[in-house]
Amino acid sequence: MKFISHAFLLILLLSCAQVRIPFFTQKEDPTQIRGWTDYGQEDYSRHLASFESTFLNSEKGQELVLIGKAREYIENLAYLILQNNELFFQDKQRPRIHIIKDSIPYHFSIPGKVVFLSTALVNKYIKHEAILAAVLCYELIRSEKNLYNRSIIIPVGYLPVERMLAFNRIEVDEKMEIHKWAYYSIRRSGFDGEYYLSWLQTINRNTADFIPLQGDAGSISREEALFKAFMIRRAKSEDELTYARRESSKEFYQFLFYVKDRSV
Repeated sequence: MKFISHAFLLILLLSCAQVRIPFFTQKEDPTQIRGWTDYGQEDYSRHLASFESTFLNSEKGQELVLIGKAREYIENLAYLILQNNELFFQDKQRPRIHIIKDSIPYHFSIPGKVVFLSTALVNKYIKHEAILAAVLCYELIRSEKNLYNRSIIIPVGYLPVERMLAFNRIEVDEKMEIHKWAYYSIRRSGFDGEYYLSWLQTINRNTADFIPLQGDAGSISREEALFKAFMIRRAKSEDELTYARRESSKEFYQFLFYVKDRSV
């Protein structure tokens, strides 16, 4: 009888050894943070999109609010690009364009088709409607495809333009892919693609003005050289179509005058 009881006790102990009891048999990995999950692309996009209000509040009083025909013109120009490139732009959200009073020429965007242009850029360097279309198209493509640095900014209620420009910088090779897509997109929208090269050449000729936007002079000259090589290859291809250089619209010049008159 004693032997049977000992055997039963041994079997009971062995069976219990297979049971894992929480808090006693498992050790928590000290490198893991409770409740933490890795960020995905959509998480980064939502995080970056939330900067719109933070940036505008930081630059309070510096936004040039577009009204009437000026607002209608710039939004319709952006929408024209989307309409003529429906296969590329899957998100049908209507663009929002913000003009910021600033002596530094720049343009940048965030997810959600939100584009920012400085008054210095518009007043000093946007001399043709096709160039304005090129700038808008570049940023709309970035926004559509979420082509931004994957970084997290701890919200402190203040976000200066310098931080936004730094956050928008990407590698030259990545920018070249955007330039190519933008080139085809503005041509499908009825604009001469040659103006896209003219725009990059303008940036290169005025390197000092565009350093805050681009980050370094070397990348500016490299962008122009690479895009020029791309244009040469396109010119030699059999399917290259030529577009007559149309004049800028009356609405374009009205938009320029509107921004210039209210930039100070």
